Amino acid sequence: MLVWRRFIHSSVPRYLSQSAAATNTASPLSVLRKKTGYSLSHCRAALQQFNDNLEQAETWLHQRAQAEGWSRATKLQSRAASQGLIGIVTNADAAAMVEINCETDFVSKNEKFQQLVSQVANSLIANQKDKAQEKTFYDRDTLATLPSIADRSKTLADVAALCVGTVGENVVLRRGIVFNGKNNQLLASYCHGQVNSTSTDTCRMGRYGALVNYSQIDPTKTNTSDDENMSAPPSVILTRSYPLRTICENNFQKPIELSTYLDQEDEASQLHEYLNGYVYALPSRETTHDLLIKNLTEQIEQQQIKNVHLLPMNIRIQTPDPTYIYYPGLCLSIRAPKSDQAITREPVVIVELVTPTTERLILHEKSINYKRIASLKQIIYIWPNLKMAQVDFREGDSSKWTKTFYGVQDKIPLAQAIGNGELVLADVFDNMVSFKLHSIGLF
Repeated sequence: MLVWRRFIHSSVPRYLSQSAAATNTASPLSVLRKKTGYSLSHCRAALQQFNDNLEQAETWLHQRAQAEGWSRATKLQSRAASQGLIGIVTNADAAAMVEINCETDFVSKNEKFQQLVSQVANSLIANQKDKAQEKTFYDRDTLATLPSIADRSKTLADVAALCVGTVGENVVLRRGIVFNGKNNQLLASYCHGQVNSTSTDTCRMGRYGALVNYSQIDPTKTNTSDDENMSAPPSVILTRSYPLRTICENNFQKPIELSTYLDQEDEASQLHEYLNGYVYALPSRETTHDLLIKNLTEQIEQQQIKNVHLLPMNIRIQTPDPTYIYYPGLCLSIRAPKSDQAITREPVVIVELVTPTTERLILHEKSINYKRIASLKQIIYIWPNLKMAQVDFREGDSSKWTKTFYGVQDKIPLAQAIGNGELVLADVFDNMVSFKLHSIGLF
């Protein structure tokens, strides 16, 4: 005969209550992992070494991560860090923008990396000593020596080393800038492709960023009758957004005469373009830009085309009324330039190098104004990072244009007005290093 008995232990309720309490209390290992973000094996080793003392284990983990970070940084510093984020922090009277690079887009989405960007940007404002100075630039070496806002006993280089130890990639503190607003000035910022996490709300981050320092003009004190060509109301601020490498400031001004612009441009150390009375500073050119233009120039010169003249890079292009004056990448004309010539109004072929930063400006604003020039027959747009080209051809003497795309193995025919020349893209990109994206940005 089978006998089934049910035994009930008197300690069951107490056992269940203890089990529930244990479930609700997080283990030291879980707490340490959640607080530091380090791997399970490292956290377990730290707790075993310090008998589950969370404070001592956390300190040891940070020290080890920093040491390993410096070691990894030394090993990884030769690896390209072409991804990353732009970080922008603003307050009532100051704004800071930084560019921090990493190797992959995956790491740029990592919360630890974003916390580094936020910490560096906030540290720039906190370490501002001379607030009377309108703007202060920080290069890589200067950024590395600044104390961190979270722990002033550590430099930003130490914090970056901790991040390297966590994410396992090369991390570069690229550059930064701080704007200090004056009593009569305002600060504005823009961040494109914002990717903030909940722990970095004080710092806006994205692929591109811009800071603008401007003054608001009182319309009641502005006499517009002095200039009949005033094309914008006094309260309008005309700006171009560039990434960090060319932060524009004080772009609003009363329209100036063309002769004034020409006189000032001959003496200026930075290039400026003239847009119907308004003057804008250009971003500095990359070394890769100059090398590619050199390749283009040599290839055209080697063909010995009879009817073509390569204009020097300092010669600008002027459009018919309304007057816009641009610096092209390269300009070809059927007329030889004069020794004292600064502007040409009769280009035949224009070559522009397009980057992610300048793509919208060149393909829209510049392209539209270039095509108003009657002598122009061809515009060649070259993307160095994609190794491709787009060519706009004018159909005869009409105002109709056709568009054709070319790959790296193709040959681009030059306009018939200057002969039977051609550009071989493979030769243009020979020995060239592709442009790299910065978050800029970035910068």
